[in-house]
Amino acid sequence: MRSVTYLSLALSLLFAGVSPIFFKLGLQGVNGMGLSLSTIKAFLTNRYAVVGLVLYALSSILWLFSLSELPASLMYPLLNLAYVVTVVLAATYLKEPVHVLRWVGVGLIIIGSILVGIN
Repeated sequence: MRSVTYLSLALSLLFAGVSPIFFKLGLQGVNGMGLSLSTIKAFLTNRYAVVGLVLYALSSILWLFSLSELPASLMYPLLNLAYVVTVVLAATYLKEPVHVLRWVGVGLIIIGSILVGIN
């Protein structure tokens, strides 16, 4: 059961890191429309936004399953690994510039996650 729990946690973190990329792609189609019903409709009918929402929902479900099996003191610090996934994907696929200090922060998140994971 433990391996299923850790797989669930890993997928939850991966989906949580990937979903903002799809949200960003979905929002590019509604840029500058402000917050209105038409903006919400445009976002919810955008295929990228829908994929992002599905991934986010799956991430939440997998997170809750993992949380029921693992200590919160382990789970919540590891949640920051989703940020690492988002930064790497934003730099790679969205071609967003990531400055050196942000990469240092990403490295610190990874180091912190390793330290938290050591029992």
